[in-house]
Amino acid sequence: MDRFAETENALVARLRVLKATPDMSINLLDVHSPLEAAGFSQDEVTAVLNALEQDKILTVVPGGRLLILKELPQV
Repeated sequence: MDRFAETENALVARLRVLKATPDMSINLLDVHSPLEAAGFSQDEVTAVLNALEQDKILTVVPGGRLLILKELPQV
């Protein structure tokens, strides 16, 4: 498994721990901090967030928050 896929799996797992559902807003720090503590760089996490944003699964909104737009992908 490549590093992007590992990061994506960890990020989606983290969102599931936070019980992310459509129309839910989550603080970015609640996602970034645990992933960085687990050894993922800020750039790796940001790349996955950008990919999920392009797929219209989530979007970054003002106030340093993520807005979940759709059900999370099965990874």
